[in-house]
Amino acid sequence: MIRDALRALLILTAATSTFSLTACGGAQEKPQLQPGPPIPGLNLNGLWYSQEFGDMKLIQSGDTVSGSYKNPRGPEYDGTLRGKIEGDLLRVDWIEPGDSAKAVFPKRGKAVFRILDGGTRLKGTWGYDQSDDTGGLWNAQKSQYN
Repeated sequence: MIRDALRALLILTAATSTFSLTACGGAQEKPQLQPGPPIPGLNLNGLWYSQEFGDMKLIQSGDTVSGSYKNPRGPEYDGTLRGKIEGDLLRVDWIEPGDSAKAVFPKRGKAVFRILDGGTRLKGTWGYDQSDDTGGLWNAQKSQYN
């Protein structure tokens, strides 16, 4: 009888603990970065430099941006990107095809940039797969020679 009462107490305690953990610390979505006002006359076309990802070339058509980057780690890490401008944000999907001969696997993910200084600087983060911030920083400066 005491054994049954203890068993019932343990089950109740475990159930309450699980509920508390789920209710208080369960998976929470991070708030999405909100766009600010659009930048009049924004032109992201041209050459850019990113300390994290090397030389970049961006092509803007309306609110769509596509481009490529030459990663300083080598051509097997070069990639392409494509995305949309939302206010003063640029959200992109990126792909690095990799190189099977060098055992560099393909990778993909997302990035989000705040467009700063009238469109001459990008400050952002990148991530793998569906994340735009689990990988690290991704910043870029537009070349003066565009």
